[in-house]
Amino acid sequence: MPTTIAISLRTKTILVVTAALCLAAMTCACRRNSGQNANANGPTSTNGSDAEQSKRQAKSLVDKGKELADPDHNQDEQAVQAFQEAIRLQPDLAEAHLRLGMAYAALDKKTEAEESYKKAIELYKKLTQSDSKDADAFFNLGEAYSFLHRDEEAARAYRQATKLKDDDEEAFYQLGMVETRLAHYPEATAAFEKALEIDPDDYRASDAIENAKQGTQRIKEGKKHAEDMLKKQANANGNLNVNSNSGAKASPRRSPGKSW
Repeated sequence: MPTTIAISLRTKTILVVTAALCLAAMTCACRRNSGQNANANGPTSTNGSDAEQSKRQAKSLVDKGKELADPDHNQDEQAVQAFQEAIRLQPDLAEAHLRLGMAYAALDKKTEAEESYKKAIELYKKLTQSDSKDADAFFNLGEAYSFLHRDEEAARAYRQATKLKDDDEEAFYQLGMVETRLAHYPEATAAFEKALEIDPDDYRASDAIENAKQGTQRIKEGKKHAEDMLKKQANANGNLNVNSNSGAKASPRRSPGKSW
């Protein structure tokens, strides 16, 4: 009887230990699987969240930089720092590069400004290629070209912006300014007229349209003057030919039968 009890107790002990070991193994397996799932899902979720947060921070920094660069604040050095930090967080943020160029220009740092404008052009061209309906991207592309004095390209970008957003007064005004610099006065006049149609109180467009109209008048007068000069030259040449012919002496004729 004692032997039987001892065997029974040993058997129970073995069963308890075995059950404990199985439970421990299952617990470890569950923890391992949980860790693997966390590793599989955690970084992706975290990376996505970090990327969105960086975008928001970069956009907030651009807004802050614009406020600092505003004439009412005139803090261009601080604006540069804000735009640089935005670019560090979001290197492909086109507006940050454009605004950085403008801030550099305000500080008379021409080389740095040009580099920023060129980078902005590169990024805005990508944006317009991926979304041909993005009016704001075309407008800002025109701005970057304009700041680099690449007026033909600026005109094309502004023109596309006005086609996509026909109530954008600023786009029409800037288009008119570029066309004026290109001496495309009729096109400039049309752009300014559209700007004034949208905003009759825009004194900039009112002044600029007068300059464009004067340019158109100068071209007309220049053409008329050139035509008049050509006519005078043609008349002078005609009179010269007539006078030359009338003043020519007749060639002597041989008398019949006379030997020379």
